[in-house]
Amino acid sequence: MSTLTLAPVSAGEGGPRVPASLPAPAPVHRTVARQAAVHPSRTAVRAHDGVLTYGGLDQRANHLAHRLRAHGVRDRDTVAVCLEPSARLLVAVLGVLKAGAGYVLLDPAHVRSGSALPLLYASGAGVVVTQELFAGVLGGGRVTVLPDVTPASSTAVLPPASDVTHADTAYVLPVRGDRGVSVPHTVIGRLAADGRFLPVTAGDVVLQYAPAVADGTALALWAPLMAGARLVLPPPGELTPYELATLAREERAGILRVTSRHLSDLIDAGVLPGLRGLRCLVVAGDALPPEAAARVAGLLPATRVIETARL
Repeated sequence: MSTLTLAPVSAGEGGPRVPASLPAPAPVHRTVARQAAVHPSRTAVRAHDGVLTYGGLDQRANHLAHRLRAHGVRDRDTVAVCLEPSARLLVAVLGVLKAGAGYVLLDPAHVRSGSALPLLYASGAGVVVTQELFAGVLGGGRVTVLPDVTPASSTAVLPPASDVTHADTAYVLPVRGDRGVSVPHTVIGRLAADGRFLPVTAGDVVLQYAPAVADGTALALWAPLMAGARLVLPPPGELTPYELATLAREERAGILRVTSRHLSDLIDAGVLPGLRGLRCLVVAGDALPPEAAARVAGLLPATRVIETARL
């Protein structure tokens, strides 16, 4: 497992690069905890499986962190997480960080086919947080399966004591096969602070539709929560362009993150003019063809368009 280094910071193979001169940020989970302390009743995440405030997200993650510690997880361990994009996923990965560990996300589709197992074993994860559906596939004596995540509790608890710093691993970015790159908290913090990639501010509503789980793009999950924004995750499965545009309007999203393919579908379906309320449109993956970029500029003249492939 190789380690991602700074000067300049890279978000992964072919990922955006950030000047190493920026000050070292606090670990991700401590930044989110500060938001929870200041704005406990503010909505942190809306997803098909529920709505969590910052206070609720923080407390559920604290409880899960203690469960992970009880299962032997210690500082700088790796914990695997296999969950569909959901509020539960955010609790799981935040709980792993609060336990002092780093996480590796396993794509549920790859778990079903068995192709995620080499990455799981190579990561050295001794515990995997997942739903019961995948417990049989991921268990088998080599790892401890922790079904689902911690339910709501009225008992407030502090996170476990940990000496993890900004230089320690936050997550493992899958590269190919059983290879992964260890991404420290510093990288996520610096990318989140750099407005070129995802310019989120407190109070923003961010609709994340690009595959943040499958491609390991942690910035799309953490930047909104570190800034005190609201993160909206769509239901599982592919949305039609009309459904995606309707969701963006209903949630009053100011920032929409999509792939270039999804944006092309929105253009072809004729629904892009209905998204003039967007402050920022972030296009992940491949760069837009010049003609598509020109159409977006014409249809959304007041919207800032960021193509991460060109940064």
